[in-house]
Amino acid sequence: MWVGGKNPVVLIQNTGMFEAGDSIRGLGTDIEFPLVMMIGYRGWTGHGITKDSDARFTEPILHAYSINYYLVESNDDVDRISVAFEEAERTRRPVACLLGAEYS
Repeated sequence: MWVGGKNPVVLIQNTGMFEAGDSIRGLGTDIEFPLVMMIGYRGWTGHGITKDSDARFTEPILHAYSINYYLVESNDDVDRISVAFEEAERTRRPVACLLGAEYS
């Protein structure tokens, strides 16, 4: 899609992102691919305290891959999705939107 002038989007749960880690790393680091990832934030409670390791590992993994992200939890946060698209295009790197409780 990107080669054809379209803005690619990946819809994935955080556990799927863990499994696809090397591909995501390659896209961001080596190919400079302006990808927006809409990631279901499984285990996210909105309070920062969770027993679910999926939620605890999500942000550290994004940090490890140097992928910026925006938390989208309510209608008030929807504009962050547009910001993510603009940033991905400007930086030619993946950017993530973590979809919290209301949107996942």
